[in-house]
Amino acid sequence: MKPAVLLLTGLLAGAAAHAAPSPPSGYEAQDPAAASAAPPGSLWSEARTRVLIGMDGNARRPGDLITVDIDEEMLAEALADTETGRESNMGGGIGSLFGLTTAITRANPDMGGEIGLSVTSGSDFVGEGKTRRESEFAAKLTCKVMSVEPNGNLRIWGWKEIRTNRESQYLVLTGLVRPRDIKANNTVESQWIGEASIGFDGKGVIADKQGPGIAHRVMDHAWPF
Repeated sequence: MKPAVLLLTGLLAGAAAHAAPSPPSGYEAQDPAAASAAPPGSLWSEARTRVLIGMDGNARRPGDLITVDIDEEMLAEALADTETGRESNMGGGIGSLFGLTTAITRANPDMGGEIGLSVTSGSDFVGEGKTRRESEFAAKLTCKVMSVEPNGNLRIWGWKEIRTNRESQYLVLTGLVRPRDIKANNTVESQWIGEASIGFDGKGVIADKQGPGIAHRVMDHAWPF
């Protein structure tokens, strides 16, 4: 097989293979804690107690799953209006000094009979700016409890891949959840997630066409004009 064919095959294989998202730093998974067995003759059973109080289906320990209802709607608007003005006048004259002024004006009749200086300046500036950004995003994503903080908060991470027509789209979420914010159906709303990071990005043919090529980007950085 020719080298050019091998190179083309490798490029196509690399473009077709998309690595799945990996947890960010600080989201290392803890080992799930095994349920402690009840001592012989004891009436206490952790597993049975969780069922009785309705906690068996809710995420509380590393390795548990929790569904996040993502419903984000953001609106940001900023308006700036600036207006400045300045006006200045300056004048000066030379009085009679040992008859010097009279001698100069007589020698130069075009000066109007006096020596003086007058300067007037002014400046005005008006500026106005407005920016508006609005976004809305809704989805459901089941995440995994990676670890439990010392205060009991759950550090979760999850991702979902959707592939259609050689196009892969990834939904990734990380954040902190308070156990008391988890509903009885083991779901939590995204507005109650601390340090939430929600990303929705795509890879594939369409995503490749959304930006300039490598050569174009290199020329943009190298071109001095």
